Amino acid sequence: MEKYPKVNIIVSTYNGRKYIREQIESLLRQSYPNIHIYVRDDGSGDGTVDILKSYEQSGSITLFKGENLGFCKSFMELLRLTDQGDFWSFCDQDDVWYPDKVKLAVEWLKRQKQDKPLLYYSLSEMKDEQGNYLGLQKPPKDSLSFYRAMTGTFGVGFSMVINGRLRKEMLKCDPGKVHSHDWLAGAVASGFGRIQVNREVCAMYRRLDSSVTRITFLKKVAWGMAMLKDQGDVKERNVEYYRVYKDNLSPKRARIASLFGEEKYSFKNSLIKVFYPRRWRPGVCSEIVMRGLMLIGKV
Repeated sequence: MEKYPKVNIIVSTYNGRKYIREQIESLLRQSYPNIHIYVRDDGSGDGTVDILKSYEQSGSITLFKGENLGFCKSFMELLRLTDQGDFWSFCDQDDVWYPDKVKLAVEWLKRQKQDKPLLYYSLSEMKDEQGNYLGLQKPPKDSLSFYRAMTGTFGVGFSMVINGRLRKEMLKCDPGKVHSHDWLAGAVASGFGRIQVNREVCAMYRRLDSSVTRITFLKKVAWGMAMLKDQGDVKERNVEYYRVYKDNLSPKRARIASLFGEEKYSFKNSLIKVFYPRRWRPGVCSEIVMRGLMLIGKV
C-alpha cells in the first residue's frame, strides 16, 4: 500500500446551508495529505448548492447534484460513485472535524490486512447550537457485539472510516431495504470483519435543537407506531442482511442472524429472542419495547 493511501470523504447534504461551510473548511484543514471530498446534494432548496458550487469551482470538492433520495440512499449512491480509492470516510453536513481525524484512521487501517471488512471509529464531543458541551458521543457498553447489531446501531456514521472490502460488501445490499448506511457498515464489520474504536475525540458533533428532547421523543413514538403497522425498518433491514451475508457469517453468528432474517413469523424464534439472556438494547425502556416487538414478530 502507498505511503499515503487515498481517502474519499463522502458528504450527503440536504438544506444544510447554515453549517456546511464550517464543516467543509474543517475537512480542508485535515492534516492527512491525500484526501478528496465528494459531496452529493440530496435535493436542497435553501441555497446549500450555491455554497457547494463555490467550493467546486475552486477545485476543493467534487459535487454531485441529484433528486431527493433520503440519507441512506444518498450515501450509498456516493459509495457507488466513488470507486477509486483506498478508504472511505462518511461525513455529515453540520459537524466539525478536528485536524487529525483522518490521519489517525489511516494509521490504523493501513497496518491491517485488507482482505476483510474493516471499520475504524473515533469519538466526538457533543455540543448544542449555542456551543454548550453535552458530553461524549461513543458506542454504548457491549454495543460492538454482533448480536446487538440486529437491533441497533452502535455509532454515528461521520465517526466511521471504512476500507475497500467493507465498501464492496455494503454495495451488495438494496439501500432501500437497509435504511441506514452506518448501521449496515457496523453490522457487516461486526459480522465478519473487524471494528477498531479510537478513544480520542476527533470531531465536534453538533446536536441541533430540532434533533433533541421533545422532537426526539416524537420521532421515537412515530417509529414505534410504524413498527406496529408493519412499516418498521428493523425487520426489513435484518431480512436483507441475512439474505446477502448469511454465507459469510460463522455458524454461531449465522444462527443469531437467522432469528431476525426470516420473512415469515416464527413463534419459536420470537420466544428465543424474547428470552435471550443478554441485553439487546442499552436503555431499559427501549429493551422492554424491543422484546415486545420481538414477541409479535415486528423485529
